[in-house]
Amino acid sequence: MAVHCLYQDFFRFLQSLGAGGDPWEAYREDYLQPHQDFFEAYWQTFPLVDGETLRDRVAQIRPGHYSALEHLLNQKKPETIVEQDLLRCQKVLPRFPEPDVYLLVGFFSADGFIVVVGGWPAIGIGLERFKDFRLLGLILAHEYCHYARRLALGSSSFETETLGQKLLAEGLSAVFSQRIYPQRPLTDHLLMSRHRLNWCQKNEASLESTARRELDTSRLVPMFFQRGKPGAGIPPRTGMYLGYRLVQRVLIESGEEAFEQLLGRQDITAVWSP
Repeated sequence: MAVHCLYQDFFRFLQSLGAGGDPWEAYREDYLQPHQDFFEAYWQTFPLVDGETLRDRVAQIRPGHYSALEHLLNQKKPETIVEQDLLRCQKVLPRFPEPDVYLLVGFFSADGFIVVVGGWPAIGIGLERFKDFRLLGLILAHEYCHYARRLALGSSSFETETLGQKLLAEGLSAVFSQRIYPQRPLTDHLLMSRHRLNWCQKNEASLESTARRELDTSRLVPMFFQRGKPGAGIPPRTGMYLGYRLVQRVLIESGEEAFEQLLGRQDITAVWSP
């Protein structure tokens, strides 16, 4: 397993633009073709753009658009951070093999995600929105837990996630990130503001009551993990907090050694029955 620095070839593509190359041909030759296996798997997993949209987006690129990212990358290499944090993760979960990690620059990529490349789960890190690397290690740890869960569950399907499955998966990843970086504030592990965390803590009982009714469906996954429910005053991503709290309670009641057992559970209902 290895850390794959795809971003280096993206900046090679930008250099071709600066030399007056055709944008699409340069993008395809410098960036897509050298990493064809990854991008085919990535687009299959996240079908966000079609070929025409991608070509149009590439045509709009100017080297100056990525000057801030280039400056950041010149200050510290993300692969150095990732390699260090992979060692931390493996010390906590030593029974899983080290994953492949792909560091890329995309247009619509998440900061961290799981993608299956060559039949094996891997971690992807989209660098385009990073202003600094303060949270990079936490994001890597969060995704490492998702990766370990994929292996623990074997061939189980991840195409459709119920609310109960999502709460368990995200709760485990938040707890794992906290294990790797115990000194960091909870807001960092949940990727939310102090104000939003305060709201979640104040409304925890209400969130639980709402979630209990829909654990075996995916109907409320967007509300809990994406947009919230503005009309009802529910902010986005409250499911991150609720999942964390549910997993945390199990570990308090059953002991820290229960963490690896939870990795192999399909659903939060296994430990939180209505």
